[in-house]
Amino acid sequence: MGMNVGSSDDDLMVEMNTTPLIDVMLVLLIMLIITIPIQTHAVKLDMPVSSPAKPLEKPVVVQIDIAADNGILWNEIGRDT
Repeated sequence: MGMNVGSSDDDLMVEMNTTPLIDVMLVLLIMLIITIPIQTHAVKLDMPVSSPAKPLEKPVVVQIDIAADNGILWNEIGRDT
């Protein structure tokens, strides 16, 4: 009757221990299940609808043109540079 104290190369365990990986996956899955309903809740508010105010007067339109002789026309009034 003898006891095998030493180990040989044939007795080495080559497989990876997947139990911690499964534990982490289950924790992440539970966290995902818990947090998804929180994001879907919404507060419904009845906000007043308003139309934009109409301007009282027309805005001033400024037309600037540059002539072929480098002259500047401001609202069709010419100025030389």
